[in-house]
Amino acid sequence: MKRLISISATAISALLLSGCALLYPNWGTEEKPSDSETPSATPTTSASAEPSPSASVTPTEPKIEAEINIIDSMVDANNGLIFAIAEVTNVDESTGTCTLTYQGQGVTKSVSAKAESNVTTTQCFPLELVLTGIPKGKGSIFVSYDSATASGTSSKIAVTIP
Repeated sequence: MKRLISISATAISALLLSGCALLYPNWGTEEKPSDSETPSATPTTSASAEPSPSASVTPTEPKIEAEINIIDSMVDANNGLIFAIAEVTNVDESTGTCTLTYQGQGVTKSVSAKAESNVTTTQCFPLELVLTGIPKGKGSIFVSYDSATASGTSSKIAVTIP
């Protein structure tokens, strides 16, 4: 009796697991269905002898307006730099570039850094702008972001260079 139950349990398990292969055809591989680069095995033929029209060029979609939040910023005169930490709150990607820009006293100076995905936002790498060439006095800073899909600029923050 135990032998019959064991054989039945094995047969049922095999049947259930074989059903998984029907739901997931790449069973036992790391490849996902979308990763496959093999062309379709079914040849396609045209019913018409006329040449096919040339492919139309689809217009480039407009970029998303990036919403930039400056989390922290400071003029660090002791170390000779302006730094900022910023994020893009409505985009989650790792392909963009963040730029910190200082404007004031007739001078504009910028520094750029990469950005990376941070769960649901895009985090800018720390931005450090050297004070060399920036005169003392009042000015403003802002962070801009640009990628293939999004671009935008934060609001300006007033700073004073001591």
